[in-house]
Amino acid sequence: MGADALNDGYIRFVVGLLAVLAMIVVAVWIAKRLGLGTTTGFRGKGRRLSLVEVMPLDQKRKLVLVRHDETDHLILLGAAHETLLSSGAAPVAAALAPTPIPERDASDKGRKNPFLAADREA
Repeated sequence: MGADALNDGYIRFVVGLLAVLAMIVVAVWIAKRLGLGTTTGFRGKGRRLSLVEVMPLDQKRKLVLVRHDETDHLILLGAAHETLLSSGAAPVAAALAPTPIPERDASDKGRKNPFLAADREA
């Protein structure tokens, strides 16, 4: 009788533990579906404000890039202060667009470019 009661207690413990773990997994899944636990909170399609990027500088300061109505704002957050470093910056896609390389003039044709492998001296 003692062994059966002991085994029954272990079985109830394991079933209870599995039930609690299953409830935690379901709660986390629901929270992720609702957008809870993210830095921006609930997600919506018509939002005007978004957190683009966060870069920690040290333990007390970090840079935050916030987009508001297609305008970027670079903010330095510290323990006791907030500083707006830049406002109205171009969106990232426009800032990373390649710039055209100017053509060489006729006067430059004779000069060697030390950065080109063909022009370097052996």
